[in-house]
Amino acid sequence: MSSYRWIPWSFAGALGVVVAVNGALAYFAVSSSTGLVTAHPFESGNDYNRVLAAAETQDALGWHGTLAFTAAGAGAGEIAVELADRAGQKLSGLAVTALVTRPVEPLPDTELRLVEADAGRYRSPVALTRPGQWEVRVVARRGGDVFQFAQRIVVK
Repeated sequence: MSSYRWIPWSFAGALGVVVAVNGALAYFAVSSSTGLVTAHPFESGNDYNRVLAAAETQDALGWHGTLAFTAAGAGAGEIAVELADRAGQKLSGLAVTALVTRPVEPLPDTELRLVEADAGRYRSPVALTRPGQWEVRVVARRGGDVFQFAQRIVVK
């Protein structure tokens, strides 16, 4: 018997390790998050010119907004939005909604209707299920005018 009989078995063992690692990587690739941010990416890509036109229309309005989150306990708090026009005048009488999403895990979105508390200041209480980062997308409407912006908040 030759002392080199182990050489073919070492190649077979190395190939077995490669197959096992590739199998594990394939499993994790298929079972993990796809990274998609929309359910229909092809259609969203085709509609991008409409998105650009809406952005130009929004820029022509000259509206701007600020968002603040005030914590009131574990996961609870209040979202307040201030909206003003190009001259700094507060915008009253808008229909304002906010969509609160978790950007790092697939939790259900929370949709809020903000109520005007003062001239140009809109508020809503919110209860969030986890601490960490949340994205708040605010949409304000008056007739055919639409203004929207997004901001991240941190809940402790």
